[in-house]
Amino acid sequence: MRNETTNRLLISAACVLGLAVFLIDALTTLDFAIAVLYVLVILMVALTGSIPATRLAGGASAVLTLTAFGVAPAHMDDQGHLVRCLFALLAICTTTLLALRMLADMAQRRVAEAALARSEAFLAEAQKLSKTGSIFIRFPEGAMAWSTESYRIFGYPSTEEAHLNRIMPRVHPDDLAEVQRTHAAMLGGAPLIELKHRLRMPNDDVLHVHLVARRTVSEGDRHEYVGALMDVTETVRTQQALQGTMAELAHAARVATLGQLAASIAHEVTQPMAAVIACGNSALRWLRRPQPNIEEAADSVEQIVRDASRATEIIQRIRAMARKSTPKYEQIDVNRLVVGALEVVRRELQDHRVAADIDLAAESATIRGDWTQLQQVLVNLMVNAVQAMTAIPGRRRLTVSSRITPDNAVTVIVSDTGPGISPEHMARLFHAFHTTKSNGMGLGLSICRGIVERHGGTIEAESPPGSGATLIVRLPLSTGENAQPMAVVPSDVPIEKSGARSHERPTSGAERPG
Repeated sequence: MRNETTNRLLISAACVLGLAVFLIDALTTLDFAIAVLYVLVILMVALTGSIPATRLAGGASAVLTLTAFGVAPAHMDDQGHLVRCLFALLAICTTTLLALRMLADMAQRRVAEAALARSEAFLAEAQKLSKTGSIFIRFPEGAMAWSTESYRIFGYPSTEEAHLNRIMPRVHPDDLAEVQRTHAAMLGGAPLIELKHRLRMPNDDVLHVHLVARRTVSEGDRHEYVGALMDVTETVRTQQALQGTMAELAHAARVATLGQLAASIAHEVTQPMAAVIACGNSALRWLRRPQPNIEEAADSVEQIVRDASRATEIIQRIRAMARKSTPKYEQIDVNRLVVGALEVVRRELQDHRVAADIDLAAESATIRGDWTQLQQVLVNLMVNAVQAMTAIPGRRRLTVSSRITPDNAVTVIVSDTGPGISPEHMARLFHAFHTTKSNGMGLGLSICRGIVERHGGTIEAESPPGSGATLIVRLPLSTGENAQPMAVVPSDVPIEKSGARSHERPTSGAERPG
């Protein structure tokens, strides 16, 4: 409203001034170019910002100048009068052209400013929706510039001066060392920076942020970076919730597997307990003789200790699989893991008349992972293999081997002599809720794949025609120094030779004619 009023006043004043100039020019015989004052008229109209009005003012001024020249009284110096008229017309045309050029530039500038404002609004809204702020950092002084979203992420009002010193108090104490290492790398002029860390806000909320920055200027010790700061708190929380759900699902699958092995587990526990009772009775008989045989009684007591320890180990393995706990990553001996998994399914192998060959060539190979989850993978693969051979007549054989590959990884291979996997099932073998069992849920192999992938590995299946099925688990080797030693197979486990080397078989009594 104020601009419209001002423009009306300017137009009115320009009209009055133009009329006055015309009257003076047309009715007087002054010896100077009064028409030059039309320049003021044009400039006053130009102040309104209207190009058409300015163009009209310039044309009208020229017409009025020529009209005044035609109707003006005779001058003593007609030639001078003509020169003054031409000079006034030149000034009018020049001023009009300059004013129009200025207004055109101003219009373009306004369009550009409007487009920039729209872009900034779009960018601000996009940053708000994506929770991604832009930052600029200059080293070594640590001066910064933040976008509005960056101010929101760091929890400062936009009136505060952006500086590196305002970020450090927000960094979570556990991540401070990593942030300082990144700071040192930027001081050294690292070309690309990527950092994930946490911020502890004044209200004790914890934010997870992801910084990606690229060096744009590097002159001596002076480096400038432009980057993006993403608030990934919701993503991290979603991932944590998903991992918790997957852990719950894996725990349910382990319990279901133990349910399938309930009969075998009961038999495994009953055997050493029965041996304890027998040895206890024997020891009592030796001690109750007229002349007690201390040596024989001691042997019986030692056997009781061994059988009780054996029962304890079985119960501990069962409890470990059934326990509901968060993943605990540690150094794991691969061969020990394989032996432990075979111990869990040992009775299952015996009940289904399956012979087991193991070829543990990955000596001293260690990986970093959660023992219970990885053992669950191997137990699941072995149980699947045993169940696949249930309807196969003749010799049933389960082969488990470990190998170190040249690409700094270890593979555990589980093979059976069952009917194999058909091509139509092979494509969806690891998909959730896909199963070939009449009473299966189709979650076992999907859970196994999730566990292996969370450990940085892969799992795949092969089924050559007439050769059963082979599941291959590949995991990255660990260079940790605190690897666990390989478990010693109990002395009562027989050894079966395959080729030129011996293979430990923790499946006592499993090899029987099919």
